[in-house]
Amino acid sequence: MGDLTPTPGQPGVHITKPARDFPATGTYTCCCGATRRAKGDDNVRDLVAEWIDHRNTCPHR
Repeated sequence: MGDLTPTPGQPGVHITKPARDFPATGTYTCCCGATRRAKGDDNVRDLVAEWIDHRNTCPHR
């Protein structure tokens, strides 16, 4: 499996949670260059909501 980290050339969101007892981590990158990172289950949920909002309003899409 290749690297799943989003880049401006391949924008998206990437979430990992290796096990139930470990916190989730997430990152997103947009083609406009906006990037965000989060650690912790609640913070990653907020990151996904922010990504959806950004994706729907970004003028570069």
